[in-house]
Amino acid sequence: MNARRPRKKRSYTSALRTGQALETRQRVLDAAMRLFIERGFAATTITLVAAAASVSPETIYATCDGKRGLLEGVVDTAIAGGVEAPLELQPVWGAIRQHRSARERLRAYVALTCRVLARTSAIHHVIRGAADSEVFAADLSARLLRERLASNTTHLRDYIGDELRVGLTWREAAERYCAISSPEVHHLLTTGLGWSRRAHEAWLWGLAEQDLIGPRSDDA
Repeated sequence: MNARRPRKKRSYTSALRTGQALETRQRVLDAAMRLFIERGFAATTITLVAAAASVSPETIYATCDGKRGLLEGVVDTAIAGGVEAPLELQPVWGAIRQHRSARERLRAYVALTCRVLARTSAIHHVIRGAADSEVFAADLSARLLRERLASNTTHLRDYIGDELRVGLTWREAAERYCAISSPEVHHLLTTGLGWSRRAHEAWLWGLAEQDLIGPRSDDA
């Protein structure tokens, strides 16, 4: 007599449904990002996103909690680089820590910052535009700033350590780095003034090195 194995069947079905749900959500977020960038937040409707993603509007409300959830999901996905795990849980941080000196670790941190800025620049522009008329967009912008400040405080302390320039507190160091690496400054330099990604990264690295660590001994 053959024994039934319902648990395995249910497990397989559950995993399949979870995979399909994640795939659908990513398709929705990809469509939303294209439309937000092309049309802006106000002109992008749930109906347009649903049509572009080949899903029903009800699916968007269920998976992304409506239009506001779409914008939050889009920016979080862009920060993570399209990877399911949030950026803070990705292995890139350990790779930066492997560099031998504080300057090398800071240089690698600047490079990561620039990659994140490049892939989130357009959606940050959408958020700034929406913040003029949508309170939640202004709140989202403030939340992202708080998260950047907390992340910078943690990682700069980890990577620079005792090499932090004399006279600076970690809070001041994180605030300064937040300012020079902000999406607004990135947009001004790369979009407004036409700087290349390489030029922007070189500028940010030079400024961060001088301000957070100080001149090299052979430059003094």
